[in-house]
Parts: sequence; C-alpha cells; structure tokens
Amino acid sequence: MKIEFEVISKSQITDAIRNTFAEALKRQGKVQGNLQEKADRCKLLCIAKIDSEVAGIGAIKVKTGSDFSAQKACLPDLCNDFEWELGYLFTEPAHTGKGIGKNIARVLIEAYGAGNLMASTEIAANPAMLRILENFGFRQYGKPWKSAIHENYLGLFLRFQ
Repeated sequence: MKIEFEVISKSQITDAIRNTFAEALKRQGKVQGNLQEKADRCKLLCIAKIDSEVAGIGAIKVKTGSDFSAQKACLPDLCNDFEWELGYLFTEPAHTGKGIGKNIARVLIEAYGAGNLMASTEIAANPAMLRILENFGFRQYGKPWKSAIHENYLGLFLRFQ
C-alpha cells in the first residue's frame, strides 16, 4: 500500500484537480454551492491517494468570516486576525483510522507556514477532527452554533502564531 500526499498551490489547480476535489466534497455531503468553484477559494489543496486512488482531501481556504459573527461564535473582534482556514478535510470512509486526515492537516499546515489559522468543525459528531485540531495547536473559542446544512453544532477553532 502506497500513500501519497500531494500539495497543490492555487496556481497549479487544473480542471482535473477541481473535479477530483468536487467529487470528494460531494461524497462528504457537508458543503453547499458549486463544489467545483470551492477549489478556487483555496491557497493550498491536498489530495491524499492510496495506490493512486483518492483517499482524502483538505485545503487551506479563504476564511469563513461569518463564523466569527454574533450569530455564530460571537467573536467579531478576532475576525481580522485571520485570513485563512484549514478546511474541507475529508477521508473516504474505507480509509478512516489510517491517519489520512491527520497527515493531510500536517502537510497543509507545514506548507502554509507561520500565521494564524482558523477552522470550524462539528463538536460532538466529529471527535477525530477535534483531536486533529488540538494536536496542531487549535483551541475552541466562542460559542457553538447550529449548522445551516445539518443538525449538528459547530465550533470555531483558532491557532495563533
């Protein structure tokens, strides 16, 4: 079994990469809108492959500024301290528990370098993601809010550099 993690910068995004990324987001089922355009919001993408098949994705994307709002985490004063977000992390169900998500996060954070990062994730429904974020120095700030896409509550996680 060969695992590869490819980091792709915004200038290297092709239609084939957009399609791969969009298909993974569709399987994840937690992102709305034009999924093909989501790749274009990203500074960096990571596509993990096992034996040449997509096993997971992730990105450093433009922050979701509304996550800081009074309707969500209620931390508007911190919004300007962040430009980028670790997000779109998804591991194919057949490959969970193999460290794919953790390694996607690691290679993206390393490629991103120094600087503040934010993330938002489901609090109770996604304990693996909470552990990944905590392992990379993210901490939950503000109040949780109910997702507009599904029934779970989300939290804002911040990493200051």
